[in-house]
Amino acid sequence: MSLRSLRILAAIASKGTFAAAAEQFHLTQSAVSLQMKNLEEELGVPLFERLGRGTKLNLNGKLVVERGREILDLYDGMKTELSPSGAIKGVLTLGAVPTVITGALPPVLGRLRRDHEDMQVRVVSSLSAELARQVEEGDLDAALTTEPPFSIPEHYQWRVYDEEPFFVVAPKGATPATVAELFSTYPFVRFDRTAWAGALVDGQLLAQGIRPREVMEFDSLEAAMSLVQEGLGIAVVPLNRRRFKEAQRHFTLTPFGAPQLVRRVGMYQKRRHPRLALTHLVLEELCRECGYIKNT
Repeated sequence: MSLRSLRILAAIASKGTFAAAAEQFHLTQSAVSLQMKNLEEELGVPLFERLGRGTKLNLNGKLVVERGREILDLYDGMKTELSPSGAIKGVLTLGAVPTVITGALPPVLGRLRRDHEDMQVRVVSSLSAELARQVEEGDLDAALTTEPPFSIPEHYQWRVYDEEPFFVVAPKGATPATVAELFSTYPFVRFDRTAWAGALVDGQLLAQGIRPREVMEFDSLEAAMSLVQEGLGIAVVPLNRRRFKEAQRHFTLTPFGAPQLVRRVGMYQKRRHPRLALTHLVLEELCRECGYIKNT
C-alpha cells in the first residue's frame, strides 16, 4: 500500500469525485481509477459503491480514509521530527479570515520575509468554517480563524494569539446611549451571520431581546464600518487593541454584551504536518504582534 494511493483516496473523499482528485494530483482520471482498483485488490475489499457513471465511498472506503489520514499524519509528523533543527524554509500555505489579513498578519509576514529569505507564504482568505475545512482536507497547512464553536478533533489543535472585544460602532458624535437604545435609534449594518463571529452576535442579540432593523449585511469589517461612518446605521464588530485606538478617532464605541462579548483568534492546524516549524514561527510572531501571552 503506497502513501500516494492513500493521499489520492483522501482527496477523493474530500473533493467528492475521481475527476477532482485527478486534477489535484495532475493525473488523468483513468490513472486515479487504476490506483483505486489496485488499492481495492491489495486490501481485498471494495472501497466504492458504483452508481451508474458515478461512485461514492462505501463503509469500507470511509474506514480506510479515516485510518489512512492517521497514517499520513504520522508520516508527515515523522518528516517534521527528522528535519534539521531550526530549519525555516519552504512554502507555507496559510488561510486567514479577512480581519486578520488587514490586521496583524501583514507586519508579521514582513518581518518573517526579512528574517527568513528561504520562507515563502501563500495566503488564502475565507471565513473561519471554510478555512477549518480546508485544513482538515489538507489544502492548507494552517488557518488563522476565530475560535471554533465545536470540540477540536483529536489530531488537530487550535491555539489562541489574540482576543477581540465586541463594540457597537455608531457614527461619531452619537449621543451616549445603552445598546438597546442604539438599536432602537439606528438601523443595523450586520456582520455576516454565517460567520462564527456573526453567530456570536446573533446569540447575544437574542439573549438581550433586541430585534434590529437590518439594512445591509457584509462579510467585511472594513465595509461595515465605512457604512457606519457614512451615517447609514450601526454595526457590532470585534476590535483588537490597534483597531480600537483607530476606531475611537472616527466612531462612538459602546461595549456590546453583558459581560462584554469577546472573540478569540488563533491558529487551527494538524498536530503533525511537514511545515510545523513554519506555522510555529508564524504563531509566535502573531503573539508578539498582538501582545498576547501564548498558552503553553
